[in-house]
Amino acid sequence: MKAGITDGTVYRCPVCGAEVAVLSANSDHFTPRCCNRFMVATRQRAVFYYCPVCGAELMVVRKGKGAFAPHCCNTAMRLKAA
Repeated sequence: MKAGITDGTVYRCPVCGAEVAVLSANSDHFTPRCCNRFMVATRQRAVFYYCPVCGAELMVVRKGKGAFAPHCCNTAMRLKAA
């Protein structure tokens, strides 16, 4: 894989500001485009949580100011290692 392309990498369009996040970095050929331009990798990283019971995963787009404690299967979800 290309350096820097990992799960959670966020790319931004330099024209319109659209953002995408890599959910699973399984390719070394990921070059997202928007507005006919290459998107730029940002320093921002998406954060992932998983359910230890069923394996469901979620990606945090933006945390609010309050406490964030996601639950699934009546169990606290765990932060997924980067």
